[in-house]
Amino acid sequence: MKIEGGYAGKILEVNLTNGKIEKNEMDKQLVKDYIGGRGFAAKLLYDRTSPEVDPLSPFNPLIFATGPLSGIAPCSGRITVGARSPLTKTHGDSNVGGEFATELKMAGYDVIVITGKAERPVYIQIVDDEVKINDAGSLWGKDTLETTRALLKEFGDKKACVACIGPAGENLVHVAGICVDLNRFAAEGGMGAVMGSKNLKAILVRGKKGIKLADIDSWKKIFGEILDLYRSEPTTTIGREIGSNFLLEAHNETGALVWRNGQFSGAELGEITGENLNEKYVTKARSGCSLCCIGCARHTKIDRGPYKGVEFNGPEYYTVDSLGPRVGIDDLENVLYNSQLCDRLGLDSTSAPSIIGFLMECYQRGIITKEDVDNYELDWGNKEAVTGILKKMAYREGIGDVLADGIRAAVKKFGPGSEKYAMHVKGLDIPPKDPRAGHTYNMRYAISTRGADHMRCSGVSAKSGEFAENIDGMPPEKSMKMFVRLEKYVTEINLFNVCTWAWSAYSSSLEVIEKKEKYLLELFNAATGLDFTQEDIDKAVERTILTERAENASYGLRRRDDYFPKRFTQEPLPIKSGGFHPPIVDFEERLNYYYKYRGLDVDTGMPLESKLRELGMDKVAENLEKLRGD
Repeated sequence: MKIEGGYAGKILEVNLTNGKIEKNEMDKQLVKDYIGGRGFAAKLLYDRTSPEVDPLSPFNPLIFATGPLSGIAPCSGRITVGARSPLTKTHGDSNVGGEFATELKMAGYDVIVITGKAERPVYIQIVDDEVKINDAGSLWGKDTLETTRALLKEFGDKKACVACIGPAGENLVHVAGICVDLNRFAAEGGMGAVMGSKNLKAILVRGKKGIKLADIDSWKKIFGEILDLYRSEPTTTIGREIGSNFLLEAHNETGALVWRNGQFSGAELGEITGENLNEKYVTKARSGCSLCCIGCARHTKIDRGPYKGVEFNGPEYYTVDSLGPRVGIDDLENVLYNSQLCDRLGLDSTSAPSIIGFLMECYQRGIITKEDVDNYELDWGNKEAVTGILKKMAYREGIGDVLADGIRAAVKKFGPGSEKYAMHVKGLDIPPKDPRAGHTYNMRYAISTRGADHMRCSGVSAKSGEFAENIDGMPPEKSMKMFVRLEKYVTEINLFNVCTWAWSAYSSSLEVIEKKEKYLLELFNAATGLDFTQEDIDKAVERTILTERAENASYGLRRRDDYFPKRFTQEPLPIKSGGFHPPIVDFEERLNYYYKYRGLDVDTGMPLESKLRELGMDKVAENLEKLRGD
């Protein structure tokens, strides 16, 4: 198998304990079996982790994996960051945009694998073939904005890209993310804490080699056809005009938006809307990642009032709901302030406020008092409390030290009576779309290998943000077959490492998705000079999902871990305008169908031996055989 382009061809290995740096040739079998991105992260983590490896130990590898289309396809500025998660103790990965992935490939590397722990704070500098480990003592304690600016100023080339942590990562906060290119985040799963545990403050990369393409004429033709498709898509226009915050109104109108920790939906949004954000606080139309044709990001600024001086790129929908309706806050400027605060501290701006939402409901129910939470009055909408607790989480001060270890640590602290109000799966919080408002689509939260997650399956969306194909109206057997089809496609996107928003969520029909899928394969073959078939890609998708499942099985995860909190399966979701969404009473049936279609054992949720051997995963099959029956 001869690879002529697309890939840079090297894996960079950095051991921070002994300072050893290796540049290894890409294993062609890895390419064939896992394609790139999330697939590479899954395989490398499976091979290099075990139940004995603590997520915050020097032996937990931190992986940055590009895809073969990173930096060369429309909307392709994506990189996957993987490690065993300190938050969930399971397989962990997070995906982030910007220009970092493109710059890394142009420097000559598809993947960075970082192990060990430096004796003192350091940062890694990558400039093509020159890779150095530099002292970062002067950067330790700085926030993400200060760190990025200081490194770029010292390096003297604004085209360089920086991935760094803030105080939250330094303090090993389990909901700490990694900031890329000033204001983009690999947020979920605590990847920032893993970086901090290695005394690694940042990675700076500058590449000047370019990215080779095997058949540039074919690549240009396909690239142009993809742009034509995007121009014809009505959902792409919404992304350009409003960005992801159009989902605030869309989800709230259908009674799907999370309010007050999921107690109800559909209340008046007031000023917390995408339209209001754009009209009052956005200073330029849009911006995007590498080769972006949508531009969902917004440069935001507050010119007057108590929050004057707030200026940053963001926030997006999941952050706005989490810092707004989820905790009862209706002040958009406060949401913007707290969003930038999370960015600079290096906190996940969805998980951190979700934990605060849990606390607020416990306070509402009389389970905790203000004496339990550093004398904060945790009434819904208390802006000062939310801001104060976010800061305490980042620095592990007072109650923040408990919350810094995630929602399960908070439940342990406040006792069994609090557990019913902890909205998470596997330790990762439920995203801002209530599962009861989409019984099939939101099975994605339950089955995701990294915990409650909206990015493992993203559907086809009409202008309203709802399904063009109403899979929730189908019988469970048919709807779950469609679910697995969409999960498969999103996983392809993760392997190629192109943007999920652009390639999947902004799609008006399944037919459009099928066109995009065809284009991805053609673009991959034109870039690499390979002759892969759709079946080759589909098998790589299966291997990736089953490898993640096998890793989790080694940590003790079984069917019991693919479950929603009881609120979603036992309680209806009231809608303020009237009516309700029913609880997911057929959850078990839907989960059974998912396991059947995905090649998983219906009793345990572990990959079937027959499916593993069919995919050539004999070693994984042998390893899991020792676990069956546990």
